[in-house]
Amino acid sequence: MAEYIEDGITYHAVDYLNKLGLSAHSLITPSGVNIRCRKNGEGAYHAKNFNTDSLGIEILVPGVHTYQTFIRKIQEPYCTQIQYDSTVSQVKDWIRIFGITEIKRHSDIDPTRKKDPGDGFPWTQFLEDVWN
Repeated sequence: MAEYIEDGITYHAVDYLNKLGLSAHSLITPSGVNIRCRKNGEGAYHAKNFNTDSLGIEILVPGVHTYQTFIRKIQEPYCTQIQYDSTVSQVKDWIRIFGITEIKRHSDIDPTRKKDPGDGFPWTQFLEDVWN
């Protein structure tokens, strides 16, 4: 998800999710701030057919984007080191708290609609880092 979304007017990601009636548990900003939108035990509307039994985290792509520019941006490296570290930390906490044994991307669970986190996110390294 983009940090700011251009949709006629510019929205911050939190406001845009609220506008659409969607949510995630955490949004990780490029500066590494973890914006908690839902409590761990609450469902979130982030992954069709997986909302009641998953935790959602969004790594916010810096800048203002339309959907088209967002899709292009996630094909190149976009995640800052502090953002990456914050994401790893949050996911490791969830693994410890909930005994998670599987992690999936939006693009894994709904590939016809979702393209994130995209090739620009170091997915293989991320999995190595959260499991170690």
